[in-house]
This record gives sequence, C-alpha cells and structure tokens, in this order.
Amino acid sequence: MKTPTEQKPRVAALIAAYRRDAELERLVRALAAGTVAPARTFVADSAASGATRDLCTRMGAEWVPVAINRGPGPAWNAALEAALPDTSITHFLVLDDDVVPPPDALEKMISVMAASRAGAVAPLLFDENGKLWGFPEPRDVALRAAIRRVTDAESAVAALGREPQPFCWATGACLIYRRDIFEKCGKFREDFWMLGEDLEFSMRTAAQGGGVFAADIAVPHLPPPPGDPRAAAVAHRGKFLALLQNLSYLAFHAPQSAHLRSYLPGNFRRYMRTEGWKPGNLRDAASAFWLGAVRGQPAGTPSGAKVRERGQKRMAADRF
Repeated sequence: MKTPTEQKPRVAALIAAYRRDAELERLVRALAAGTVAPARTFVADSAASGATRDLCTRMGAEWVPVAINRGPGPAWNAALEAALPDTSITHFLVLDDDVVPPPDALEKMISVMAASRAGAVAPLLFDENGKLWGFPEPRDVALRAAIRRVTDAESAVAALGREPQPFCWATGACLIYRRDIFEKCGKFREDFWMLGEDLEFSMRTAAQGGGVFAADIAVPHLPPPPGDPRAAAVAHRGKFLALLQNLSYLAFHAPQSAHLRSYLPGNFRRYMRTEGWKPGNLRDAASAFWLGAVRGQPAGTPSGAKVRERGQKRMAADRF
C-alpha cells in the first residue's frame, strides 16, 4: 500500500468565503489556471447567499452553505466534511477567499511536501505592494529574526534560502495538508471566531505531522478595499481584540506555544497605539488578556464576543 507521499496527489481546495464574490471568482480562476489544479473545489459560504451559490455553479466549484458566519474555522470544517467522503483525495488546500495563488504555487507546494515528507506546507504571503504580509514562525530561532527583516519576495529568498524550513505555526490563508493530518489532528477549532484557529491547528500539525514553509513560494493576499471606512474601522477594532484574546490564550494554554508570550507585549502596544491610549481601550485590552491567558477562553466564546462588542461600541461613540 502506498503512503500518502507516494500516491499521485489529488488535491481538494477548501475555501472559506464570506460575501466576497469578486475575490472568490478571482481565486477559483487562479486555481483552475495553475500548472497543477485542484481535482475538486469546495466553497464554504458563510451566511450563505444565492449569489455565491450561482457563482459556484458557474465556476464548477461545489457550494457548501453555512447558515451563519462564525469565522473561518467552522467554514473550513464544513468544506472538509463535504470533501472527506471522496477517499481519492490525498491533500487538502486550505484557503481564504482573498488570496491569489500564482500558477505554479500548488505544484511547488506539492513538490516541497514530497521532498520534505512534511504533513503541511505553507508559502509566504505578500500584500498588494509586494511586501511581506504573513509568514510562518520558523522553528530555527535564528530564522525567526531573519524572517522579520524580510520586506519582499526577493529578500525572503536571500534571507531564508530555498530549502524547506520547519515551522512552529503558520498563518492559515493558504496551506496544504496531507489527508492523514486531519486523521491525526482532528479539525479546526471553532471557538476562536477568527485570527487564531489557523495558528492553533498548524501547531498541532507541526507537532504531530511536521510542517514546513518555503521562502520561494510567494502568494499574494489581496483583500478588497473597505466599502465603508467607518464600518471597516469598527470591524478592525473587533478583530484586533479577538487577536489579542486568542494570542493570550495560545501563549498560556496551547502546547508548544509558550514562546508566543514574548510577542504579547508588542501586540498589545500596537493595539494601544492604533486605537489610542484611553482608559476604555486599556480596559478592553486588559479584558482580552485576562480572558485568554487567565481564564483560558478564546475569542469565539461568549466572553470574547462581549469584549469585541464593548470595544466596537466605544469606538463608534468616540469617533463617529
């Protein structure tokens, strides 16, 4: 019997989508145009809409309706559950709806996985200006400093080389996993809301199946510009508070993530500099830390929703 790395790869794309039909169409077209294309594409449509359903039908993607939007974790799980019955699928490409994989990205990721025999492979993510947006945390401590000096794709290869490097965790906008990883590690947690469930699952993957990243695989991450700046600013505060609570939780409660504690002060300072050094903002940040680090509650729990709602209401009252 062939092992997962010896089988001819057959990939299913699992996309978490939420009201971004233009970006979703762009992504599905990019996948289809690849030198290696997914055998099947599953779109988990949070707060399911008829327009997204019709788009999936037209594009040849398989529509997986999700009644309400509870973040990427539940959406990816819904797509995974739809894909798992196809036992011919050997790999799952997990995606946000706003990434744009270059034509050779999936082929490179499969090649890196075969060569390294890792359970997961991550690229580096770049913004619309070609600047580094998201990256895995290297297991090699020296590379952790090097990756934070990277600015663009060229400097990434110069600083990190082309050889696959093991990661501790990875941002989940674009990762490929072997099928057996989900058999070993289970599914994505659904109590983070967003900005954390990808890190937590990649940590489990790194511990149980091994995860690597390749600096010469560059994937653009291109979210749409905000339609309503006011609403976008309020939403950003809620997401930032969720990130703080989830990072606090992971730093103190997730196995093999204690090194995240050294990053917490910087993230909390960034929040205060962004939102303003006001007593109310300090209370919200302190609540996020207390709930995550001390009480062990990620941001998708009712307590996290209360912190986000309070912070967003405060911002709307203060600024608008």
